[in-house]
Amino acid sequence: TVALTTNGTNGNVTLVNDVGLAFAASTVDGTLSATATTGNMTDSGALTISGTSAFITSANNATIALDTTTNAFTGALTLTTNDDDGTDANVTIDGGTTALVIAASTVDGNLTLTSGNASGITDSGTLTIGGNLSAITDANSGVVSLGTLAVDGTIALTTNGTGDALVVNDAGLTFAASTVGQDLTATATTGNIIDNATVTVGRNLAVTATADDATINLGTLAVDGTVALTTNGTNGNVTLVNDVGLAFAASTVDGTLSATATTGNMTDSGALTISGTSAFITSANNATIALDTTTNAFTGALTLTTNDDDGTDANVTIDGGTTALVIAASTVDGNLTLTS
Repeated sequence: TVALTTNGTNGNVTLVNDVGLAFAASTVDGTLSATATTGNMTDSGALTISGTSAFITSANNATIALDTTTNAFTGALTLTTNDDDGTDANVTIDGGTTALVIAASTVDGNLTLTSGNASGITDSGTLTIGGNLSAITDANSGVVSLGTLAVDGTIALTTNGTGDALVVNDAGLTFAASTVGQDLTATATTGNIIDNATVTVGRNLAVTATADDATINLGTLAVDGTVALTTNGTNGNVTLVNDVGLAFAASTVDGTLSATATTGNMTDSGALTISGTSAFITSANNATIALDTTTNAFTGALTLTTNDDDGTDANVTIDGGTTALVIAASTVDGNLTLTS
């Protein structure tokens, strides 16, 4: 192992080891630059680094695992691993109760980040990740705010308590199973947005697919608050399924919209501007649809579906604002009120 101690604000350290690099408990009162040339990098005791840190593994497939739960990285971290033909050069960082700031980094594998600080996990440069990203705050309602991502794999987010999460990816965005305590804001700048497991959001979800004709397909949502959608182009289609009700905030969909609330009602609190056709479905018995904002604009035809097993209480109210309303084949097990 290697144990380091420096004092003063400029007690900087540069290390290069010809094999792996195994840290014992260390305190560096300055910056730390550490390179393992032919092996992995690990820690067996807490690393307390007051300045910036750079951790580099040079060998193909070599990993970094600095996961002692009492680590304290005060400055930003730069991470570099290499995998010539895959995504096995993984990195795991636990920042303990300090905030994690990740500077421009390249990880040729999965990146797992954990912080217990209220300021949580942020980035100060582009994070290029060949595999999957997992960002976790485990105390103090810590937030995740990663606005310069370049992730090729999936993104899994977990925030503690009422912690918010914000992610912006330079390509598409694929959510793995995630639990965000409060608000989740997600943007894909050049690709589609999908989920491959349940995305649980304690309050509001805002999802933007920036590129023309990029789509949103989120079929396993568990959002307790509102959902805001933005797509662009003529084929920026959206499919949504929420496990409770579905409460729309103001949204613009430049394509078709298919929305299902599986166990609750469907409502809007802001204008829905949908350029293509729309399908609104409530699956639960007696669940209603009330999309009655007076500035809604449904350009395409609407398909409406509600269910009432033994009565006519599954009502639907639609206000199309100043646009014409075209109702496609629909089944409403209750009253239908239409305004244009």
